[in-house]
Amino acid sequence: MTKPTEVPITIDDIARAVGVHPGTVSRALRGISGKVSKDKRAEIERVARELGYQPNTIAASLRTKRTNLAAIIVPDLSNPLFGPIVQGLEQALRKHRMLCLVVQTPEKCEERRDLVLALASSHVSGLLILAAESDDPMLAAAKQRHLPTVLLNRGTGDRDFSSVVSDDRESVRLVVEHLVALGHGSIGHLAGPSASSTGRARRAAFVEHTKQAGLKRCPVVEASAFTREAGRVAAETLLRGKVLPTALFAANDLIALGALDVLKSAGIGVPQQMSLVGHNDMPLVDLIAPPLTTVRVPVDQMSEQAASLFLDHLTQPSVMPTTRVLMPTLVVRESTAKPDR
Repeated sequence: MTKPTEVPITIDDIARAVGVHPGTVSRALRGISGKVSKDKRAEIERVARELGYQPNTIAASLRTKRTNLAAIIVPDLSNPLFGPIVQGLEQALRKHRMLCLVVQTPEKCEERRDLVLALASSHVSGLLILAAESDDPMLAAAKQRHLPTVLLNRGTGDRDFSSVVSDDRESVRLVVEHLVALGHGSIGHLAGPSASSTGRARRAAFVEHTKQAGLKRCPVVEASAFTREAGRVAAETLLRGKVLPTALFAANDLIALGALDVLKSAGIGVPQQMSLVGHNDMPLVDLIAPPLTTVRVPVDQMSEQAASLFLDHLTQPSVMPTTRVLMPTLVVRESTAKPDR
């Protein structure tokens, strides 16, 4: 005997059980703020669970031209900084019945544009971009397809998109003050790529704060990427200078690790002969030798704030883009000390 097929529970079933209009159930289950009271939302969610309700995402996507899928675009999946940010985004959005698709940023400009257009054609709800460059074709494509988009970790100055960033000027101030307090009179900077907002912002802040501190001979070498290999190349260039600084500030921890490789190969002790500071406090930098002094970016707050902004843009399309700036902290470890010269 054939077992009868179970009839799926619908929003109308939940509405009858609770005694409200189906539209109220729909708004409550989609997490639209300000439309349903907290107590009524809790009751609707409880009844939905008890009845075994499963949203029909296919029907919803056909109706709204959007799915419950958020695309997270990561510049470098091998960078340990981004793992905790992606994890925080996924956990925050899952509470609102959203799934996350994680993709890596293509290197070629035309491929970046094509990626966003392909995601738009797949009816993703929107984009969370962890590192957009200046004039990034991904942003132009997102604007063209009217995709809700939030930027994390790097802002572009484009008022068309909301962003959540760490205060780069404050982070560099913390680094320079720490090194000056130790007695360093010459600090070098291994800057990030000028195409990135963080590379430009940290470099500008470094020049500003070293001048304010009255420091001279503060060489700057730009790394071609936020990678360990690019850090090696930049550090080798800096070491070929006529006068070596007594401390180095790297634009991120991977660049700092590349510099550490070069300093060790050159027989320059860290921190005995040269102090070293990174940025981001990515996982495991406290376990290297020596443990790295670095700027801690509040990644938990960044994920929470970005997810909140993203949901606001989904549920309130007319909401204006905004930038939220988070405060960094300096984590002092064993890679910095008083200069011996």
